[in-house]
Amino acid sequence: MNDDFFPPLTPDDTLCSPDDLTQGEVLDPVVYHDLYKLAEEEGLPYFVRLSGTGEVELYLVFESVDAFSEQTRDAVSLEFKTYQNKLLAVIWTLSDPLNPLGFPLTFDIARAEERSMALRLIEQPYTSLHYLAYTDRELTHIYSESISFSPGEVARTREMIQALYEGTPDTLPEEVQVREEETESIPAMSLPASVFTESGMAFVLRYKQMRDVHGEEGAQHLLMSTVQQAVWVMRRHARSEVRDTSFTVWAAEAGDYAMIVLTPSLSHLFEVVHMSEDEANPFSRFLMTLPEYVQTQDASPLQVGAYPLLRYESGRLYHLELDEDVQKHLAQVFAKAFPGMSVPYL
Repeated sequence: MNDDFFPPLTPDDTLCSPDDLTQGEVLDPVVYHDLYKLAEEEGLPYFVRLSGTGEVELYLVFESVDAFSEQTRDAVSLEFKTYQNKLLAVIWTLSDPLNPLGFPLTFDIARAEERSMALRLIEQPYTSLHYLAYTDRELTHIYSESISFSPGEVARTREMIQALYEGTPDTLPEEVQVREEETESIPAMSLPASVFTESGMAFVLRYKQMRDVHGEEGAQHLLMSTVQQAVWVMRRHARSEVRDTSFTVWAAEAGDYAMIVLTPSLSHLFEVVHMSEDEANPFSRFLMTLPEYVQTQDASPLQVGAYPLLRYESGRLYHLELDEDVQKHLAQVFAKAFPGMSVPYL
């Protein structure tokens, strides 16, 4: 088998996985230190992991055992799709056609390790799906089950991975491609006045480095596709209050750096479930994986001279139209909010 396409994975044989003996028990934080790191420190509500024996495992982390019961019914399934040049493995835990509930895991096929993880996932005899609950700083192993794939499913998914690897995802059948509905464009001036003065969370990136690697157009596409991927997850989040929220995405460029600013920060939504709400935020999870990521900080988009690009309201995404009137309005709002300071919009 071509090692370039399917490079070998090196498991950490010190890692332990939940088993029949741990079902219903609190996992030891020392023995299962990596699971605590992923679920507690990084706040991931779902993730993929290479076990100590070299098997790819899937994990869903719920805020309580009751939440697990409410959000998991019928037979759980795993569906593969392509989206924004990535492979998505969506764990469907509710089959209700009016209210499906899926947890999308993302594999960047351009990255050797993630490509190998995806290939191992479909080609191993079965895949363990572990359900955990994180409550009061403790991880409880609720239950585990096995998922297997038919030869047809394996062949179709391998074809997706091959196409993504070769940069030809458009050659795949339309039914395996996730295509967002056309985004409606609205004037940025139509936003509520309060939106222009909101503060939020800024993701700082080395934009010069991004341009050097991908070119100007490629860097812009990478940033926007990463943001859109986060929006995709928000639209399909396990909790309705996340899906129904509203926020604005801003962008600013200063010298060698760029900022993606999210207002409001949405921390009020994610701190409910995890100790580290920033990591549970889909924007954090995706933007912080970019090699050019530097840091996250509180920020006012006005103070950094950012422009609003996207508006999300209750599952609908809007592209914001910018013109000279928007620039003048931002300058006026800035001057009023920060009197005496140099206006970055002039």
